[in-house]
Amino acid sequence: MPMKHSLIWRMSVGGFSILIFVLATAWGGSAAVLAPETVIDGNPPAGADACSQGVVLDDGTLETGYGWVPSAVDGRFVQRFERADFISRRIENVCICWTRNRTDDEIAFQVQLYRDRGGRPTFEPEAAVEAVATMVPDFPDGAFYTVDVSGIDMRAVTDVFYLGVQWDPSEDQFFYVCADHSDGMPVVDGWFIDDRASEWTSVLDTIDPIFQNHHAMLIRGTAMQGDYPLVPTLSEWGIVILVVVIAAFGALLLRRRDD
Repeated sequence: MPMKHSLIWRMSVGGFSILIFVLATAWGGSAAVLAPETVIDGNPPAGADACSQGVVLDDGTLETGYGWVPSAVDGRFVQRFERADFISRRIENVCICWTRNRTDDEIAFQVQLYRDRGGRPTFEPEAAVEAVATMVPDFPDGAFYTVDVSGIDMRAVTDVFYLGVQWDPSEDQFFYVCADHSDGMPVVDGWFIDDRASEWTSVLDTIDPIFQNHHAMLIRGTAMQGDYPLVPTLSEWGIVILVVVIAAFGALLLRRRDD
């Protein structure tokens, strides 16, 4: 190919790539999700030992990460948890693994808990705590950051609930929640949403190649000892039935006493 035509072709390809990025930024959705890269055999994050006592759904290595284009101002990722796996309802600590691929190594974020409604997170969080991660390692390395949430009433109020993070990708750019893409690990559902979307999207229900081979995000939770023990919960009909049974039992006792 003549040099002139080769140059025109390169410019066309470059322009097309820019157009795709602009369209993804404008339209939002899964096309606006970013990943640093993907490696086959990931590294164990720093700080993992301090985050090993709670509910761990990952294999302890990160192969990639999930983030947002800088045009998003409210980006969120959460992971599905089951209340039965915790020793109590009240969450004490949440561990988040972060990585990055730019020079800025400090990110401000919120740890958030969402209740389940119809098999997906509610639009607004049940509870949230502000946090900051400093000296975040550059990909392919990452680090766990333990966030103490015991000071607020962060409880698992539904049998299935979601823990995760929210941050402003326009301020803290090119940060990523660590993700496990290891073969052979169980698949854990995760969800994402940004300010340009009207509802959550599951990482298992999108064709975005970033989430291919997804197994888990490196998000872990620890519940408090002795607080809010896991006891069976009743539905509204269950409460009605319980009240009727108690009332009937009370009436029976009164009748026997009168006799």
